[in-house]
Amino acid sequence: MDQPYAVVGISNVPTDWAAVFRSLAGSDLTLVTVPGAALPTSPGAASDRADHDGTGHHGTGPGPVAGAPSMRMTPPSVLDLHAYLLTAIGKAARRRLTDKLAARGLRLWHLTVMALLGDLGPQMKTVLAARLDMNASDLVKIVNDLEKAGHVDCVRDPADRRRVVVRLTAEGRSSLAALSAEIATADDEILAPLDTAEREQLASLLRRVHSHLEPAPAGVVHERPSSARSRRQAADIPVQTHSVEDGRVDWTRPAESIARLVDSRRHAHPAAYTHHDGRRLDILGATVSRHSYAGTPGLVLHTEDEGVVVVTGTEAHTGRNHGLALTLLRTDEGREVAPEECFGPADSVLADESGTLNGGPGPRRSG
Repeated sequence: MDQPYAVVGISNVPTDWAAVFRSLAGSDLTLVTVPGAALPTSPGAASDRADHDGTGHHGTGPGPVAGAPSMRMTPPSVLDLHAYLLTAIGKAARRRLTDKLAARGLRLWHLTVMALLGDLGPQMKTVLAARLDMNASDLVKIVNDLEKAGHVDCVRDPADRRRVVVRLTAEGRSSLAALSAEIATADDEILAPLDTAEREQLASLLRRVHSHLEPAPAGVVHERPSSARSRRQAADIPVQTHSVEDGRVDWTRPAESIARLVDSRRHAHPAAYTHHDGRRLDILGATVSRHSYAGTPGLVLHTEDEGVVVVTGTEAHTGRNHGLALTLLRTDEGREVAPEECFGPADSVLADESGTLNGGPGPRRSG
């Protein structure tokens, strides 16, 4: 007489239990599905279910039988909770992002460090750790990983041979560009229901919330525009839309390009603008500086002969780039003011032997 047996599968790694039990079905065992004890069709299904159970618990619970209609649902009442939606969407996005990084042997922190070096140029490890709010020892491990992979190297700072800075290698820049393109495909998957205009609007709103939760570092006016708007600015194409994002200044652009943007939007809405100390500042007047300045994009310097100058360009750390000399600003209250009124007391700027101007002690940055 046949006797029924209960089989319980336990694994400490993702396992396709449906495939396991299908293989058992080819034996002389008779398998019966117990109601309420359905199996996931794949490891991904179990992962998705764990991320949608509302608790964030990464366990293995019941799932749909292969071919059966899915019973999974999100409680309608939580769809009005923005924090819940952001958490659920964030989990889905993080899974896709980490998968693409893992395929290259990288983790999220590796990408973050590479991106910051790509944005701001070579940085000391202590500065990197402070910018990313990382433990210094953890940052060292990440840099060591990237150095072994050939993505970064550690060299003497040309401006001060006593300092060692971390910089992206040519291979690192190529890898970052390729990785960014891959991540863009994940964006397309997640944002598939939205058209281009809706995606830019969502990105603008998310950046505003992000700026609210994580204010820019003191003294920095570093802005990262949407890719589409960045391409328009790079090509110096007059903007015909009225999106608030069209006026946002990208300080990694050359000073000449930013000056043309400021001039073209002087009487438009929105005017060219940036943020500093949590305030929006419209830039109504600016010219390309006569001198070259060293620093990171968005660094604000007070000079004796050119007034307030903002460092610009992706290679600003080399000291070969001209900056943007600000002449007239408008506050978010609508007042037109001199730049010195917005950026506080002047910090000295000294000239080195090459004629490049470098910030003195405690230069302010904008953000």
